[in-house]
Order: sequence, then structure tokens, then C-alpha cells
Amino acid sequence: MQLTSRKILAALAMFSGPAPALAENQTLTCWYNERADFTSASAAPGGSVGAVAKAGSGDKTYSYTISARDGSACPVQLPLSTQTAVTVPLVQNDDSSCANENVTDTGSVTVGGSVTVSHATSQMTTAAIKLAGLAPNTSYKIYLKCVRQLGSLRTDAGGSAGRTVDFMTETVGPKFAFEIYADGADQGPKFQSLTFSK
Repeated sequence: MQLTSRKILAALAMFSGPAPALAENQTLTCWYNERADFTSASAAPGGSVGAVAKAGSGDKTYSYTISARDGSACPVQLPLSTQTAVTVPLVQNDDSSCANENVTDTGSVTVGGSVTVSHATSQMTTAAIKLAGLAPNTSYKIYLKCVRQLGSLRTDAGGSAGRTVDFMTETVGPKFAFEIYADGADQGPKFQSLTFSK
């Protein structure tokens, strides 16, 4: 009985210590079907981060390689004409510059989703916003920082949401960023994207 008690106490000691750091970024493959809808994510054995490729059929028609903590960063949809894209996390941070130069993902900060940017045409840029693990059934505003509001989206009962928004490429400078926060007076935390370069 004493031996069993010691094992239980040892196990409790292991789990009552400091919480482990959040997962580190890894290379992942996001999979899309023929309608451009996200279907699954898996570990990527290699491949060029940002590359989009036709990969097969059914639920794995297109692949998109990203660097992220987990598959929740994969965009909900990826336009099938896309050849390359850039995905960055949305990091909890209440204040930053227009281009978010001081925003980083250290692996220990709270991440509330991701933004994926691709060029629809030479004049138009598409941003796919993905929220994960946020307040459920809540509307969030999407801002192209220091430019304008691009729209909003509402999380489901699990705190997830996703949509795409477009903006004229000429409206941003060489570096730009996004800011997301809940609608209303009790806004709660703000989420900032890492910096994008044109």
C-alpha cells in the first residue's frame, strides 16, 4: 500500500509543477478537397513552406505546407488558383505598431488562430482568417492595421471560425499586419498577426 501511495504522490508532483510550454512550431501539410475546403492536417516530411500543390484527389486534392504549432493554423479555405501563400499566427497582444514589428511567436504566448495571405491577382490580396480556441458564439472584427476594417466573423460553440477577406494590394505599404478583437465594449484580448512583407 505504501508503494502505491508513493507512486500516486510522485505522479501528482509531476503534474502539479509548472505547466509545460506550448508546442513549438513544426512543418505541417494542410489538405484541401476539390472544392478548396480544408479537410485535415498531417506532419510534413519536408517540402517548401508556403508551397501549394495538386496532390491527388478526394479529400487530399491540394496540399499547402506551413510552419505552425498544429493544424488549427490551416486556413478554412484555400483558393485553388493559389500557388504560394504565407501563414502567420495571431498572437495575443494588446498593442503594437501598424506593421506589428515587435509581435513574435515565442512558443509561450497565447495563439488565437492564424492569417494566411495570398495574391488573388496582381492588384488584389486575399487574407484567410482562422480563429481557434477563442470565446464561443462571439463576433470578432478584422482590421488591416492602420488602414481599415475588412469585415467580421463569428465563432461557433467551440470558439472557432474562418473566412476570407480581400483588399487592394496598393492600400498597404511594404510591411503590413492584421488585428482581431471581439465586438463590443467588453472586448477582451486583442490578437495581432506577425508582420507580412509585400
